[in-house]
Amino acid sequence: MADEAKAKGNAAFSSGNYTEAVQHFTDAINLARDNHVLYSNRSAAYASLNQFQEALNDAVKTVDLKPDWAKGYSRLGSAHHGLRQFNEAVAAYKKGLQIDPNNEALKSGLAEAERAASSARRGSGPGGPGGAGNLFGDAFGPEMWAKLTAD
Repeated sequence: MADEAKAKGNAAFSSGNYTEAVQHFTDAINLARDNHVLYSNRSAAYASLNQFQEALNDAVKTVDLKPDWAKGYSRLGSAHHGLRQFNEAVAAYKKGLQIDPNNEALKSGLAEAERAASSARRGSGPGGPGGAGNLFGDAFGPEMWAKLTAD
């Protein structure tokens, strides 16, 4: 049953129906509360809806359940990035790279978070003083989210 709900969530996510994806992943979580992949996938769906606090909550649960899974740290990093918590994003990506040093999504996320942190410290960059503008959207567009959600 949880696998069926997960499959529906993945299909909805792939179609850009993020609200529907959240519901399906929630249904799956209700059936399999200790499945880290379900929290990870729901985190990505929340992030795609710009609901970064919810994405962060699920990313934290993901790494709590499976601390040795590098992808969980990509979720954590992207949620922190969306919340403009750039230093926390950098730390999350670095932690993931300790587990999987060749992970391209983590490397890319780290580079983007470091750029955003630097821009925020300078008080300049896209979007005006201290802003990150659309850096997050550019870094985590449909192609990146597809990479991040691939199992």
